[in-house]
Amino acid sequence: TTEIYTLSLHDALPISGMGIFSTPLREAIRLRLERAEQTMLFLNRRGYSTTLQCEKCGFVAGCPNCSVSLTFHRRAQELRCHICGHHEGVPAQCPQCANPAIRYSGLGTERVEDVLSRLFPKARVRRMDSDTLQRKEDYRQVLTEFRTGRIDILVGTQMIAKGLHFPNVTLVGIIHADLSLHMPDFRAGERTFQLLTQVSGRAGRGDVEGEVFVQTFTPFHPAIQFARRHDYLGFYEQEVEFREQLKYPPWSRVALLTLRGRNEEKVKFSAEHLRKRLDEQLRDWKEIVIAGPAPAPLLKAESYYRYQIMIRTRAMARLSRELSVLESTQEWPDDIRLTVDIDPVNLS
Repeated sequence: TTEIYTLSLHDALPISGMGIFSTPLREAIRLRLERAEQTMLFLNRRGYSTTLQCEKCGFVAGCPNCSVSLTFHRRAQELRCHICGHHEGVPAQCPQCANPAIRYSGLGTERVEDVLSRLFPKARVRRMDSDTLQRKEDYRQVLTEFRTGRIDILVGTQMIAKGLHFPNVTLVGIIHADLSLHMPDFRAGERTFQLLTQVSGRAGRGDVEGEVFVQTFTPFHPAIQFARRHDYLGFYEQEVEFREQLKYPPWSRVALLTLRGRNEEKVKFSAEHLRKRLDEQLRDWKEIVIAGPAPAPLLKAESYYRYQIMIRTRAMARLSRELSVLESTQEWPDDIRLTVDIDPVNLS
């Protein structure tokens, strides 16, 4: 059996937790170490710090190819983009105003590992993410060491969330449960519920009762509360009602049209023209929702700007035929590309 507790991150995190661990979670880890039981800590974000910024002028180190900030990786001493792979050295001062007090903010698994080593210097801590596991053998080796008790605390990203059975794991800590909750995607609540359920299932699989501590800024969000109570039916009933009101799946199907190119103004203009074509071509339709054009949640990726139009309808077969006609008759500038994704897995 497993008991799940939610901990509000709005409450002040103690200095002894170094801004990451609430007092209950820190004490729970200490208790497991005393009992020779194992702990798994989950954070779905790699790196040491997510942002390098200057408080003096407001500069933030960003990727030149994508509309995201660069993540600081301490061990490699470099800044990396997790979208396109761009990497560069760490500046000693602000590149914009030469302020030497440039600082890092946010956290990733590398920082969690580092803080754990300082809080519990005798604990055997290992990290599992794509930065530490370069080969298949690395994955098997870490799991073997954890299974045989040579690791006390395992820190990892989504790869530790499911499918692992370790009877001696009696504590699971979810460092920041909100990362996937507020994404601009109608499935955000569903994915958060699913992830919390999967992660919490790693604790209490042996004879000893397990505990799960969920640290979050929104402890009363339905996805988190339903997951805490293992209430699958309750979550389904609320989620399906929300989707019915807004005509999201399963009450409709989705077609995501994405225009991309290297010139943002040209992409935006092409997307607006596409919307006019759609309004003309589908003006006699009933029960169809056309949203956009709007910038994609990740506006720029790998040097390409992207604008999207989302269409929701129950008559996907007919819509597919209409879109096929549109694609074959509409000409775009040479550097503009249109992609059509039917029933997209994510909207980014």
